Amino acid sequence: MNNLKSKLSRARSLISIKTYKRPLVFIILTMLMINIMILIVAALIALAIDDSFTGFIDAFANGSMKWLLSPNAILAITNPRTLFLAVVVLITGMILFTGTIIALTTNAIKDYFHKKQSGSGKIYLERHIAILNWNNKVPELVADLIHVEHRKITVMILSDIDKEYAEKQIVNAIQKLNKADRELTHFNVLVKHGDPLLRGDLDDISISEADAIIVMNKDMHEEVAKKMSKSDLNVIKVILSLGGIDFVHNPPIVAEIKNYETKDKILTLEKTVHTLKEHVLIPVCFDKRLGQIIAQTIINPLMEDVYLSLFSFQGAEVYHLPGISFSSSLEKGMYAFPIAQSEEGVFVLSSSHDLIDKVADTISEFKKVHAKPIDETTMMDVYIIGKNNKLGFILESFKAYEQLHKSEFCSQWVALDQVDEMIDKVNALKKPATIVLLSDDTASQDSLDATVIDTLIYLQGHLERQDVNVIVELLDPRNDHIVKDFKIQNTIISNKIISLLLSKLALFSDTAAFYENLLTIAPGESGEDDQAIIIRKAESLFKDKLPLDFASKKELIRSVYEAFKGKIMPLGYFRGGILEMYEGDLLEQKQIVVEAEDELVLMKL
Repeated sequence: MNNLKSKLSRARSLISIKTYKRPLVFIILTMLMINIMILIVAALIALAIDDSFTGFIDAFANGSMKWLLSPNAILAITNPRTLFLAVVVLITGMILFTGTIIALTTNAIKDYFHKKQSGSGKIYLERHIAILNWNNKVPELVADLIHVEHRKITVMILSDIDKEYAEKQIVNAIQKLNKADRELTHFNVLVKHGDPLLRGDLDDISISEADAIIVMNKDMHEEVAKKMSKSDLNVIKVILSLGGIDFVHNPPIVAEIKNYETKDKILTLEKTVHTLKEHVLIPVCFDKRLGQIIAQTIINPLMEDVYLSLFSFQGAEVYHLPGISFSSSLEKGMYAFPIAQSEEGVFVLSSSHDLIDKVADTISEFKKVHAKPIDETTMMDVYIIGKNNKLGFILESFKAYEQLHKSEFCSQWVALDQVDEMIDKVNALKKPATIVLLSDDTASQDSLDATVIDTLIYLQGHLERQDVNVIVELLDPRNDHIVKDFKIQNTIISNKIISLLLSKLALFSDTAAFYENLLTIAPGESGEDDQAIIIRKAESLFKDKLPLDFASKKELIRSVYEAFKGKIMPLGYFRGGILEMYEGDLLEQKQIVVEAEDELVLMKL
């Protein structure tokens, strides 16, 4: 007896396990067994009550089975008892078999729609951009990719984020671009709830087929190790989880990090972890880069527009062109011109990646222009209100600029409880002053930029001088229109700048060295800060009588380059506050005029 109970217990346990693991299969098999038993019993009864059946096989095949599968067969039955039995079999079969199939099919369809709506299940993709993790920079990053016109873009986002919420944020960012539906036909965005640290979830987004991978920082500021935040640790874990994947297209992996020290740690992984040696890892400390951009924007408020233009996929962009010399690109390039040298070729500015290698048969002409020396000395008082991870990099950039250009920045950080004293001091002084409001990057999502907006309202009510430059840093792009009507000189949307640069590095990883040098304020081999942007009025640049006329954009570019002895390359100009970059057909014979009040955007070579 005990042996029988033990066997029954094991059987029950086995059935329970199989039922839990494959409930759908268990239900189907159970219903199939029940229907077979009913058909067998019905065949035995039919054999007993109807002499027309010759045996059990005949009663089963031409009786119960036929009644169940072919309902019209019961119309030919003349025996009342057999007819009653056939009707019972038919009704029972319809309830147990057909009803079960309909229920299972309905449930399967329901599960299918639920999976698609929730973003679960396997998604088969190829040559897509995979974004791992979510933060408030992702919507702007995705929206900028719409401007990529030379290829079809599919973005796959994997994060532990609510799919509906993420999609609303992305739609809101895209709608601000005012793009027509026909312009979005080449663009697809998919959001899937999952964990980038789980191999199964990575496989579900066809990670091995990805063309580029962007690992976003989860903005968790808690320190878990020496000079390592919790979010940077997550980024490192995600990178390591990607190491064992056999990628088809060898995608670059761009990682957003908080602490600058994390960059060296990731580059060490690239060299020492054998599964990562074949991958291109691009860790970028955007707080450092933003600190440098904010510092340069404080020096010249127009600088932000230039960076936004270079980082965006809209208009003129920076591309890497290997196998060509600087002089050849400058003299013969039809749609691109060089703005920096690389080890394998040149970095060029062009409106299209497909046209960067188009060259003319002849060397372009240039006009003799006489240049004035460029003075980069700057004197200003800067008051910085608020504190975040970029503050140290801003002050570091000021110090580097001072040493390079013999400038003086009287920069002072002001605590929130010292704002009244600062306002009284600024109101009493006569010399120019700039006030910078930094946003708290540790605030929760629904409180981003709250301190900046509150302080800005206070400044507007108590600052008496009208000539004080007020520069505001915002983290949430949605707050941009909120502060538009305040008397501020510039609004720096940090997350937008980060997003643009992230997407740029993901699709054109070979330009990483250019942006690294561009944003770094430090002396090069010549002792000067090469590959740096400066903006100056035309009247301060040329000895010649203005306006200056040129027959084409290429003639202007070459003329300015030659006038400054190969040390300066013009990128574009501001006229009426609107930035125009030199792009398109550079050799088109069309009059180009440089007016005295134009502010030229120049690249130091």
